[in-house]
Amino acid sequence: MSGELWTWTATQMAAAIQARQVSSVECVESCIGRIEAVNPSVNAIVDPLYDEARRGAEAADKALARGESVGPLHGVPATIKINIDYAGRPTTNGVAQFLERIPAADAPLVRKWREAGAVILGRTNVPAMSFGLYTNNKLYGRTYNPWDRDIGPGGSSGGAAVSVATGMVPLAHGNDSGGSIRYPAYCCGVFGMRPTFGRVPHYSSTAPSESAIMSQLAVCNGPFARSVDDLRIALNAMSGHDPRDPWSSFAPIPEKAAFEPCRVAVLAELPGVKSDPEVVAAVRQAAGWLADAGYEVEECAPPHYAEASVLRDKLLIHELRIHSLPMIEASAPPEEVNEARALLAATPTVDFEEFRTGLARRTTILREWLAFMQTYPIVLTPTTWRKPQPLGLYDNPVTMTPEEVLELSPLHVVPLLGLPTLAAPTGLVDGVPMGVQLMGSLYQEERVFAAGQVLERHCLGMMPTDPVSSR
Repeated sequence: MSGELWTWTATQMAAAIQARQVSSVECVESCIGRIEAVNPSVNAIVDPLYDEARRGAEAADKALARGESVGPLHGVPATIKINIDYAGRPTTNGVAQFLERIPAADAPLVRKWREAGAVILGRTNVPAMSFGLYTNNKLYGRTYNPWDRDIGPGGSSGGAAVSVATGMVPLAHGNDSGGSIRYPAYCCGVFGMRPTFGRVPHYSSTAPSESAIMSQLAVCNGPFARSVDDLRIALNAMSGHDPRDPWSSFAPIPEKAAFEPCRVAVLAELPGVKSDPEVVAAVRQAAGWLADAGYEVEECAPPHYAEASVLRDKLLIHELRIHSLPMIEASAPPEEVNEARALLAATPTVDFEEFRTGLARRTTILREWLAFMQTYPIVLTPTTWRKPQPLGLYDNPVTMTPEEVLELSPLHVVPLLGLPTLAAPTGLVDGVPMGVQLMGSLYQEERVFAAGQVLERHCLGMMPTDPVSSR
């Protein structure tokens, strides 16, 4: 391996640390140096934890010197999104009113990453209330895309994606109930994994109340990385049951597996929905790469695709209107949540009977998808039907039509169904990242990773990148 340590992948770092070829202290100091060099221009890490990280790295190196058994991420630097409980630090969720929300204990996934040996270097930026596909708030300011400062970095895990894309850390945590892992990965040209619902435990002691049912079913935590191998090790390290999350799975953590190429359903167009030609081209390019690797690709639509997107919005957004809008209005200035208000306004109000039948319909659609995936174990789609959008799109009040909301359907179908989905880059178009999504059936993350590695071979060398302002 060559190059400065901050350019290494998590897998490379972990192997070298455990082999005593480099120390965790050296890796952490290299990443701190990178943060100090580039973070001022992108504003991705808003709560640096250098002193704590240095102590953790020293402890990691001493444990190896004593011959102790260590975890798969031993000594590897990472970041945590600032909407997740981190003991002793405020869970602000991007708003000043939550600065007093200081948890006594780590969220389950933070605990699991620590147990695996990860060293947390800092916490990353989000939009106000983590509601939106852009990352900007008055408490911490705006996060910038390192590839193009005029293009948004995505949200709500924009800070996480940028921290990985720029080499500040090899791994970052994010969460996703409507695209908040996959869209930033798309905008920043990194890999992001939203796993099967329940694979990674989720709990917040600082939340004022239990989330409503659709919110519980929609949210997932997952990792960002610059390689599929890194996603695998990071996801497995944060997975598993935690008694604080009744939905969390007891399913065993899968080993890396070799999967033969399979049939792939390719969704390159959706009738009635506008799409950018670059998006369609990326999907068909990725399909070609899979075909060259032996996959049998076929352009065909999964069952009830548009309906699934609309149903997710109908259930989740209506639920947020009732349970979250009062807190949004009380905590975030109106100008910080223009996107949230536009999405709420574009989503119809439903009564209890419509909500009940909608939840029942969700089961029917998922059942038909699982049957479809017996024939097509992988579904290839865009990440959204539009290329990464301008930075200040929601700086002012806007309106959204139902057709415009449907342009986000690849982001919204996934949370309704709870299926594992990988956002993977396919390269650059006019200097801006482009990418696709690979969906798998329940608990089939390994099959998705295998297909993702085919795409990865065509995008080697994209990352890490220097922010455009410092090139």
